[in-house]
Amino acid sequence: MHRFFIDSNFDDRFQIEFSEEISNQITRVFRMREGDQVIGFNGKGKEAVIQLDQINKNVSNGSVINSYLIDNEPKVKIHLFQSLIKAERFEYALQKCVEVGVTTFTPIISERTEVQPPSTNRIIRWKKIIQESSEQNGRSYLPQLNETQNFRCSIQNILKGSILIPWEKEMKLNLKPLINNGLTSPINIFIGPVGGFSADEIDYAKLNGAISLSLGKRIFRSETAGSVISSILLYESGDFDV
Repeated sequence: MHRFFIDSNFDDRFQIEFSEEISNQITRVFRMREGDQVIGFNGKGKEAVIQLDQINKNVSNGSVINSYLIDNEPKVKIHLFQSLIKAERFEYALQKCVEVGVTTFTPIISERTEVQPPSTNRIIRWKKIIQESSEQNGRSYLPQLNETQNFRCSIQNILKGSILIPWEKEMKLNLKPLINNGLTSPINIFIGPVGGFSADEIDYAKLNGAISLSLGKRIFRSETAGSVISSILLYESGDFDV
């Protein structure tokens, strides 16, 4: 069944009025009919089977047939601090990391950041990307998007969990021994901009408890590094049951 984010408590027999955007998808994209059923999720761990009672391209409505709690989120929580990069690349990083299982996103500005802080409209678009990726991916909780922060302030404000920084100049330490020795959730991952983090930034982060590491022999783009390291961590934690 098609799945939509709906901000509701989903009480049984409750009437759901779909937004114009969802109504348009129901009628024009999926060409559904009255009596068809969809899945609604509220991003807070609750889902519902909803039967379509009335369909209109502007406003459609339906009845909650069954509601239930669901939690398919990773046990290990990952907070991704993604340096600002070009808009389409940042959006790619958001989409793929939602699919992998990242719990929280914080855009950061570092020394070599070359783009401006996001506008209000850009933030709205990013939240929409997170929502749509969660709909498609079956997430039970909607990942959080925080306000943009300065790199050094972000490091200072972390009060719990492990702090990891993939750095292309790190030669001594890779991810495997860190996993074997145990990491503390939430795992806070910092991804640099196109030019990477500076040596001064890495030194500052280490003084505040961060661990710089290598991701191997190849250097990943800023928009892919977060999904790579997150995938490895969640696989090793047993989240990917393959």
